[in-house]
Amino acid sequence: MRLSILRAVTIAAGAAIALAACSSGGTVPPSSAAYNAMALNNANAVPLALKQCAASPPQYYWIFEGACDKFTLKPAGSSFALGTYKDISLTGKIGKNSLKKSTTVALADATDSGDVKDYDGMPFPKAKINGKDAFAYAAAINQGTEIVKPIVEPGHPVLQYVITDSKGFGGTECKAAALESKAGKFSWVVFPGAGFKPKGHTLTVSQYTAPANLVLAPKTPLYVAVACY
Repeated sequence: MRLSILRAVTIAAGAAIALAACSSGGTVPPSSAAYNAMALNNANAVPLALKQCAASPPQYYWIFEGACDKFTLKPAGSSFALGTYKDISLTGKIGKNSLKKSTTVALADATDSGDVKDYDGMPFPKAKINGKDAFAYAAAINQGTEIVKPIVEPGHPVLQYVITDSKGFGGTECKAAALESKAGKFSWVVFPGAGFKPKGHTLTVSQYTAPANLVLAPKTPLYVAVACY
């Protein structure tokens, strides 16, 4: 079973956690102001209606039963947004990438509180970051046939997304991790760089660095977890 992670480079907002080895370990440089504006607009947007897709396809392996939607990922990048599920909503943007033509990506979320289906009798691996359980998970699934790789654009985040939780985040700093498989064993790899501080009920993540072997492979989920501490 191949559960890849998107190779971090600097993909204007990242393929659902994708891609780069760029710079500033988590802090947002001035040149990313446009992306901050996008995040603010997403945070203030009217909540979307809840859609779900707890089936295969579009999901594979562990199936998330939370909010879900499909969006078109273009070579220049694309935005995404999910409806509110269990008080949590998610918006964001994937940046410039290696696609030769647009493809469809399915994005689903879950809280791992009875809303993730086992795969072949195997429960979903729970994530801990700095000793704290993850409160939100997302799965990005490339529905096309091309492997998505980043194209470096200095000053742009590999991934930018906004999480809104009406209950708050239970911590003063948050980090993300991606699920990796090696020799049949699973582990959560924390994205490098500084953590991100929530402001009220909103957490904006601008990820500039990530584990080195991230790719968004066809029909292979990229699982991401977020925890606050």
